[in-house]
Amino acid sequence: MSWRHAALLGLALILSACSSRRSLPALMVERLNWMDEVALAKQVKSLPITDPVREAELLRTMTQRGAAAGLKPESVRRFFTGQMQAAKVVQEEWLRQHPQGVTSYIKVPDLTQTVRPALDDIGRQMIARLAQPRGPEESSVILNEARRRMTRAGFSEEVMQAALAGLQAGLQED
Repeated sequence: MSWRHAALLGLALILSACSSRRSLPALMVERLNWMDEVALAKQVKSLPITDPVREAELLRTMTQRGAAAGLKPESVRRFFTGQMQAAKVVQEEWLRQHPQGVTSYIKVPDLTQTVRPALDDIGRQMIARLAQPRGPEESSVILNEARRRMTRAGFSEEVMQAALAGLQAGLQED
């Protein structure tokens, strides 16, 4: 097999991995898609978007999980800081669009019983994807795929910038 054929095969495998439903870019979008429910639940309970105690606990837990998976703690912290910042922006945008709440009869999700366990599961999967070995070319493909998926999902540029900055930090090998 020629080096060119091997390189193309490797790129095809990378693209295939990014296209899978459980790729890191897909998990980022999945996590952000929960933020409307988070904003609604917080609005109904008159809770602020920012929860410094919860955020510090999440960063501590994810950093520990990342270190256990062989990741650098600072990279994990920066990755999840970016994801949390993007999540806050989504929530702020939702609240601006629904200042009086939702007027239809919808079930408000329970943050403790439903939303946070789902987000914790996504976080564990994100750690596993971050821990997968990759080269600089693969990281570039993952970043581009994340932007493409977030654009297709309709997220604002502000959301994408925060999420992608975190992703880039999480993918760095230094």
